[in-house]
Amino acid sequence: MLLNSCYDRRMGMTPASFAMSELREVVQRCNPDFDPARAISWRVAGPVADSWQEWIKVLFEPLLLPHLCRVLDYSSRQSAREIILLDAELNGNLKAWPRRHSLEAGRSMLQHSTPRGERLMAKLQEAIEAGAAFGHFATLYGVRCSAFSIPVRSAVLGYLVQELSVGATDETVRLKLLEASVESVNEFLRLSSNGSTENLRFHG
Repeated sequence: MLLNSCYDRRMGMTPASFAMSELREVVQRCNPDFDPARAISWRVAGPVADSWQEWIKVLFEPLLLPHLCRVLDYSSRQSAREIILLDAELNGNLKAWPRRHSLEAGRSMLQHSTPRGERLMAKLQEAIEAGAAFGHFATLYGVRCSAFSIPVRSAVLGYLVQELSVGATDETVRLKLLEASVESVNEFLRLSSNGSTENLRFHG
């Protein structure tokens, strides 16, 4: 069972609560060629913990978290047009460094063959090749998670695990930083499930 009840346990979580092996399973299933040495959008500058918290505040909470959740929602409806628009919006909102690395990570994901039956991913790949979409990592990862019916919380935490891999190579540090990030994810999902975030339906 994946992490279906993260935000129901908001009063304090231990590293064991994250079921890291299950999050790695999510990553392996949705991004089998993941390269832990490849940056996605987090550039480590200074102390790792401070840099991570800055990334959470500046990039993840305002941009990547809502983007990823909207992509998951639209993917569940097979809404390619809306996902392409979200991808373009993210491209316009990212600064140069995270934009470039996000696109590079997205291209790396696309090099892995799209499984038969993943029609939405195939449509997005066609749109990227035609220049109609950009192909940011968070967009493609969200679509792939939806194709495998990964619950929203598990998909989001799996995304964070991938971002953490490049800058937090020590497992203990990675768990600590992930644990510190869960509260903002839980709060966003709680508000979204209460209808406080525009047009989001959560299915996991």
